[in-house]
Amino acid sequence: MVRRTVLAMFAVIATAFAILSVVTLPGPASATTPFQTAVTSITVGAQPYAVAVSPDGSSVWVTNDVSGISRINTITNAVTSITVGDQPFGVAASPDGSSVWVTNFNSDTVSRINTATNAVTSITVGTGPSRVAVSPDGSSVWVTNQNSGTVSRIDPVTNAVTAITVGTYPYSIAVSPDGSSVWVANNNSASVSRIDPITNTVTAITVGTYPAGVAVSPDGSSVWVTSNNTASVSRIDPITNAVTATITVGNGPRLVAVSPDGSSVWVSNYGSGTVSRINTTTNVATSITVGSNPFGVAVSPDGSSVWVTNNGGTTVSRIIFPPQPPANITATPGNAQASISWTAPTNTGGSPIIGYTATASAGGLSCTTTTATSCTISGLTNGTTYYVSVTATNAVGTSDPSVVSVTPTTTPSSDPVAPAFTG
Repeated sequence: MVRRTVLAMFAVIATAFAILSVVTLPGPASATTPFQTAVTSITVGAQPYAVAVSPDGSSVWVTNDVSGISRINTITNAVTSITVGDQPFGVAASPDGSSVWVTNFNSDTVSRINTATNAVTSITVGTGPSRVAVSPDGSSVWVTNQNSGTVSRIDPVTNAVTAITVGTYPYSIAVSPDGSSVWVANNNSASVSRIDPITNTVTAITVGTYPAGVAVSPDGSSVWVTSNNTASVSRIDPITNAVTATITVGNGPRLVAVSPDGSSVWVSNYGSGTVSRINTTTNVATSITVGSNPFGVAVSPDGSSVWVTNNGGTTVSRIIFPPQPPANITATPGNAQASISWTAPTNTGGSPIIGYTATASAGGLSCTTTTATSCTISGLTNGTTYYVSVTATNAVGTSDPSVVSVTPTTTPSSDPVAPAFTG
């Protein structure tokens, strides 16, 4: 008798796991970026270098070697040109979106653009300014000066500049999310300089040869540095300053960016015409083809697009994805039917939603809509519990499902069923 009871219990558990194995559970709107991608091209100025996205995702800013700044409207992809200093190189947006900072390599200046008016003011820094980063609280702007081996620290209130000596040929710069450290890739030193912004003291960390790009993960747990001559990326633990992994990417990796959810790292491979996408859990890199000589790379704040400058031409590649799962799924049981409703995903993958599908398992009965966020599945069996998955589709592909359970009945309730699993 005991043996039969135990076997019955195992049968119930096995059935539960079987159901869960069929249902793919999605994450929240900021979940891991889907693997499937599509690439579109936008024409900007000649020889685009660096790229930055505004905090609200409405604008993308691109430096063009000989033609100033291109400001892209992310809804329409329309481009506005803004004149700055000679040979604009690096670009970064302030956390409040009120200003964009541009380094002018041949002018030894930084241009500060008022994003409301596109008006430009100029600030003198070191020799050969290359890249720029803004602290998360907006209290300081950091600029690498390649030809003087220094970093300029700008007070954005007074525009006062302080010089800090780092390694040879400082190239790129990034600030940790909590503002406690500033990281500089020294291209001719095979090192990264770590600056303490309280004291301005500098610690050197050895990485691969000719480090070019540097980025910090959103949670501050990893620092990522590209090594231009070794086709690799170093992953640094900021607690120990140790390099914990060296990951092979494409030829001539330049700049690097981390997705807002920290699930992926994006590297522009200048010599391969590709972008490498690194899974931060496995450290495995995959490749996506973009334009000629990709240089700058940035991820939109909602993770819906990755932007890559193609320095060998006049274009920016926009990488887009399937949408994230629909949210807030509910199911109202009816007589041999179920009415399903949901809300649209906040992250559409960079491409508009073109349809939704709700599918009942088992049996596969479904209903679809184009833009509506509700539909009714008919032909169900009363008294049978169904798991209904709802997906969103755009031009790139289909989202992971959000799932709700429902049991049709001849005496339906007016209250919706709470979701079993939801995105």
